[in-house]
Amino acid sequence: MKKSVNDARKALITSRAWQLYAILFPPIHSSPSMNALSKSVLFLLLFAICSSLTNAADWPMWRYDAKRRAASPEQLPDLIELQWTLDLPQREQVWDDPLNHDLMPYDRVFEPIVLGERIFLTFNDSDKVVAYQTSDGSESWRFYTDGPVRLPPVGHEGNIYVTSDDGFLYCLAADSGELKWKFRGGPGPLKVLGNKRLVSAWPARGGPVIRDGHVYFAASIWPMMGTFIFSLDAETGAVEWLNDSTGSQYIKQPHSAPSFAGVAPQGALVATDEHLIVPGGRSVPAAFDRSTGKFRHFEINDGGKGNGGSFVIANGEEYFVHTRYRGVRNYDLASGRKQGYTCNEPVLTNPYLYTASDEEGKKEVHIVDVETKKRIWTVAADGTGDLIKAGDDLFAAGENSLTAIRLSDKGRKGKTIWTRKVNGNIQRLLAGNGMLFAVTLDGNILAYGPGNASSRVIVPTEKKPDAIVGNQAAELLKQTRAHDGYCLWYGADDVALLEFAVLNSELRIVVVDPNKDKVEQLRHHFDNRGLYGKRITIHEGTPASFSAPPYIAHLVQVSPSVAQNLTPTSMESIYHSVRPYGGALALPSDPRIQQMLREADLKKAKFAEFAKLTADATGSGQGPGRVSSSTQQGNVDKSLVVFRTGALPDSADWTHQYGDIANSVKSDDSRLKLPLGVLWFGGSSNMDVLPRHGHGPPEQVIGGRMFIEGIDCISARDVYTGRVLWIRRFDDLGTFGIYYNETYKNTPLDPSYNQKHIPGANGRGTNYVATEDAVYVAIADSCQILDPNTGKTRKTIQLTKQEGQSEAPHWGFIGVYEDVLIGGNGFANYSQKFSLKDEPAKPTIEDYSASNGLIGFDRHSGKKLWEISADHSFLHNGIVAGGGRIHCLDKLPASAQGKIQRRGERAPNDYRIITIDCHTGEILWEHKQEIFGTWLGYSTEHDILLLAGAKASDRLRDEVNQGMETYRGETGEILWHRKEVRYSGPCILHNELIIANADQHSNRKGIGETSTVFSLLDGSDQMIRNPITGAKEPWRIARGKGCNTMIACENFLTFRDGSASYYDLESKDGIGSFGGFKSGCTANLVVANGVLNAPDYTRTCSCSYQNQTSLALIHMPEVELWTSSLLGGLNDGAESIRQLGINFGAPGDRRSDKGTMWLDYPSVGGRSPGFEVEVVGDEVEYFRQHASAISGPDLPWVAASGVQNAKAVIIRPKIATEVNPNKDSGIYIAEGKSNTAEESAEGKVTISSSDLEMTQESSTQTIGIRFEKVDLKPGDAVYPAFLQFTVDEVGEKPTQLTIHAEASYNAREFKGDSRNISERSRSKASLTWSPAPWRKIGESGAAQKSPDLAPLISEIISRPGWKPGNSIAFLISGEGKRVASSSKNPPKLVVEKAQNPEPNAPEEAVSEKRYSVLLHFSEPDGLQPGERVFDVALQGATVLEKFDIRTAVEPNQSLIKRFENVRIGAALQIDLRSRAGGENGPVLSGVELIAE
Repeated sequence: MKKSVNDARKALITSRAWQLYAILFPPIHSSPSMNALSKSVLFLLLFAICSSLTNAADWPMWRYDAKRRAASPEQLPDLIELQWTLDLPQREQVWDDPLNHDLMPYDRVFEPIVLGERIFLTFNDSDKVVAYQTSDGSESWRFYTDGPVRLPPVGHEGNIYVTSDDGFLYCLAADSGELKWKFRGGPGPLKVLGNKRLVSAWPARGGPVIRDGHVYFAASIWPMMGTFIFSLDAETGAVEWLNDSTGSQYIKQPHSAPSFAGVAPQGALVATDEHLIVPGGRSVPAAFDRSTGKFRHFEINDGGKGNGGSFVIANGEEYFVHTRYRGVRNYDLASGRKQGYTCNEPVLTNPYLYTASDEEGKKEVHIVDVETKKRIWTVAADGTGDLIKAGDDLFAAGENSLTAIRLSDKGRKGKTIWTRKVNGNIQRLLAGNGMLFAVTLDGNILAYGPGNASSRVIVPTEKKPDAIVGNQAAELLKQTRAHDGYCLWYGADDVALLEFAVLNSELRIVVVDPNKDKVEQLRHHFDNRGLYGKRITIHEGTPASFSAPPYIAHLVQVSPSVAQNLTPTSMESIYHSVRPYGGALALPSDPRIQQMLREADLKKAKFAEFAKLTADATGSGQGPGRVSSSTQQGNVDKSLVVFRTGALPDSADWTHQYGDIANSVKSDDSRLKLPLGVLWFGGSSNMDVLPRHGHGPPEQVIGGRMFIEGIDCISARDVYTGRVLWIRRFDDLGTFGIYYNETYKNTPLDPSYNQKHIPGANGRGTNYVATEDAVYVAIADSCQILDPNTGKTRKTIQLTKQEGQSEAPHWGFIGVYEDVLIGGNGFANYSQKFSLKDEPAKPTIEDYSASNGLIGFDRHSGKKLWEISADHSFLHNGIVAGGGRIHCLDKLPASAQGKIQRRGERAPNDYRIITIDCHTGEILWEHKQEIFGTWLGYSTEHDILLLAGAKASDRLRDEVNQGMETYRGETGEILWHRKEVRYSGPCILHNELIIANADQHSNRKGIGETSTVFSLLDGSDQMIRNPITGAKEPWRIARGKGCNTMIACENFLTFRDGSASYYDLESKDGIGSFGGFKSGCTANLVVANGVLNAPDYTRTCSCSYQNQTSLALIHMPEVELWTSSLLGGLNDGAESIRQLGINFGAPGDRRSDKGTMWLDYPSVGGRSPGFEVEVVGDEVEYFRQHASAISGPDLPWVAASGVQNAKAVIIRPKIATEVNPNKDSGIYIAEGKSNTAEESAEGKVTISSSDLEMTQESSTQTIGIRFEKVDLKPGDAVYPAFLQFTVDEVGEKPTQLTIHAEASYNAREFKGDSRNISERSRSKASLTWSPAPWRKIGESGAAQKSPDLAPLISEIISRPGWKPGNSIAFLISGEGKRVASSSKNPPKLVVEKAQNPEPNAPEEAVSEKRYSVLLHFSEPDGLQPGERVFDVALQGATVLEKFDIRTAVEPNQSLIKRFENVRIGAALQIDLRSRAGGENGPVLSGVELIAE
């Protein structure tokens, strides 16, 4: 084969040499004097030239080069035929649902590269890289990593580079597969379950790219875990730069709500001349400076729906990002701004791009001008599969076809030179080593080259596993009750035992063994049997080094070779991985192991000892490396199995719609504390979940299982692994019209709005309830009782029709209390009951929100215990149970009352709360006075019943939001009432507290001055102590954006904000983010069974968040935790600081375990308490690293950032209060509530924008701001006066603005007419403004304050006709960009009237206070001792002389210096002075002040 290819290439070169000779020397012009020797010499010269032009080239990266342009200079032979086919299994994509499949196709098919005479493939299922010969498709070598290899490899100067889900970048020798070096991208060996595989907590899915000898890659797909982007020396693997600061960026997410969540690398990186572009998985990419790693932009919010994905390519000054299917959109490379051109995945060259289309069945290939984006010509060809350019030819792959198109120069129309029929759907093309390779969707690699066609098919041999019979293995599975799930197998002592477990169970087995050679042998052994990666993986290591995650293993098998080295501590670590609720740890039993188990702290362990397991596996499947347990350790008389029984300590369940039958909206789980990190992610599709805007029931979590409802199904998933245990489908669950309606469309790739918001379960409640031994599902007129282990129906309880009824009533409310199943005896159906005769009785959600009566059943036998009818209807949100009683709210909703009144009837006034005995149905008490509420909640701990409302977004229109009243549950005695209090619901009952909910946008509207937390015991507003000042202030909780409501566990609240978010009830400092995904429109962030369960409830959502998948989080102390503060509301007058930390360069605020509130400076992480800090220096720079880079026990997250080259830091320990708009003080504030407007360069005026763009980067824009009722008299002296803006988008681009006033004594309102702003007359006076960088959304401080406007205002109020109450308008234009809020936080005009000071007024004395001052340092640049030396002075007194951080600690290690009894009056001044000759300026990470 290889000889025929080379012969054909030689013939091609010879042919082209003769063609060139004939062109240069045609026969009619041949000189007679040119002899044969001269002609021969000339021909050999032309042959050499053509040979150099026709040399086989590499295809060294995905889509050929670092920009991913899919254009190679290699000219392939004119005629190529199929030479061989490599038949491999079809790939299974990493992600699960259709939209993720479309957005992240990076491992949908094989993505090979060609280097020399080999083609290289990566395998996402068997964790390997394989090299094949291009000549015949034979395997050259293979190399295994410790995780799936999902991204394309890169070839460079004889090396192959690949990333793996194990978190490493590997450099391999291309000729042999020998490992040259590997580099870990994440901060450690921690593992998680990711997409059904055990992978690094920081999988390396930022696929490598090489340019100029540098290899770039990225690790981590979860911003909350940190994001790590590297530039390495391609030859040595040495780090050139690392950017690990973007994971916690406080930026706007989709829906324009900010959160701490940056880029999540997934996809092949792109390297342009100056930029490194990092694909963001589902989102738009981020851009970094390629030479330094400095962050440039990440416009995740501006990407818009329908844009974003792992496919990113670049050309010139633009890059292209995936839209849907094979579509892309162009973006400006410098700014990241979305542009308007779309096409299918193009080939990029200069000056043309090439793209294929399929419009109305017409399949064509187009050449397009890169600058104008206009089509130049079109050829009929099918390129819908892939399109590449090689030399002068385009190759187009389509449906069962492959076409070659010869290009002409100067953009003239190309022509088709051949078409081949193909058996398969080609999805990728590449050209290398003189051949064309095609990759089909079903896994085939087709190789085309010169020579005769061949039908040769290479099918890698896969040896079928031998049947193995083994009593020992069978007994192991029987004794441990482990048949499916995940298994950790420490020590590969007995391969036959291991192989039996693989073949005779559904376990996914992860083997860990310290013997490197044995690991390699076993990988080949199981791979050759088709089992590797799918059922078993082998890893080198020990239990200590492997760092397995907790809770995931249904079985942990410890072989004798490993057991002999165990200690009580390592035993505890191994046991930590055993799954609660029955997971097993199998050990050889001997006195030493038994003693160790007694010493180890194994919570909820149950021991079982079994008879001797004989190592008698028989058959031919022993495999390599088999070591009998009897020969390894001697005879083992007994085996020991340790079962982990029951729930995790301090964990709890979540059942019913609001957590329990008491409507507490709280899980009693106290095990989970912040911060949290990932335990598992992926592995299930959201197609078995209800559409998000239908607000279906949340998951219910109990017994280690998570139960979820879909349109036609109930499914169960493993809490600790995400594994789908079963799916039970039903013909009709009765969910249509309640949890979704006719606005739903099953079109997951369509970015159009899908399924309008309806109350769903917020009105009807849940239609299923889970207990540890059953799942109860209300369907039509019955309740089906499902087995929680299988989903099969065990029993059905039927409602019966009553006298006068044509059919049995439908099952309404459903709940379980103790052993009583509570069923709603028919829905209220108000529309039918109270409709007018001529009014159609179309059901509404309110009809399903209540039941006509209740029936109590024995939940085990189905026996009817009691029945009670409502006088009006029992509201589902008003049925709770506890203390042996059931409390019901018997009333009509407001909408039903309206129906009655439309009939001319009087609405009832005899509503009641009724309490019955849960076992007998006997009425215990009633209350009938002023039943104003729509909601009941019950505290079992305090026997208090709460009557309230639950009004909020996406809930019933009938809900109320005013009034609370409590009763003693046993007697009905009124305890307290507050009829005037307003709030959002539903109310959370948290021990002694009532926590009112925070409706969306409550944070944007301002925190407010009243508490949102109340005492359950007496109804009083709850206060918290401000950790900075020590003063008490109202306890306020608010959020920015998002459907659903807050829910609680013992230690924190969860909810949706810009991303999945939380509020820490322990620190009470603010809103934080689980960055990288959006929680659902149902409250699905449920803490139960010891983890935070976050199943993917975003079905029908097309917003480009970084990830949309199911996951679970557990406590991880090392994870960064940042908040946007809710502290504030300071009293009049300044307050002294008692305890405060200033964290330079930090992304947000955080409270330390010792109580210090650390505030970011510069303030970039959302809302923070006001304070004054000044940093002095000409070359001040701020740095930031991920906290994992810092060693040492003392606040590593403080030492991870800091300021460099500062000469002084001045802190004024007073908190400034907001300006009080009091005319008597001479200060006047007007707000731009009349209108603001923007005018484009073309004259188009927009008056409804939510922001003000001053100006625009791509074009000139003029801003108009008009203020009404300005209370100034003609001739008033004003000083100072300024415009105060609020940041809507961060911006650091240099900006220069010019501000005029409109030359009018009474500025008219802005209209949408063309040029309505620019045509206005302007004041003679003007001023220029170069605003400092705006680094924090929501900030409204000095950087957002304009220069003094007094000259402009004085000119206007001096104009004839001016009088108090007239309007002033300001016109702003210029260059650069700053984006201010318009509608939610409009600009303010602040004017201070000049006043004469009182004569001889004494200056206010500033009292001094004594503080301990703690200075926090770290060395961020890896300098050696003596390379950074400086002095530090406090209040002018030197406290550190010739201070050298490196003489005290290693690089990136925290260091704290404490100074006591520092007297501070108006300010603390810290002077930082470099010593003479020092090339590196001072550094300071943080300053902590503690009042003495």
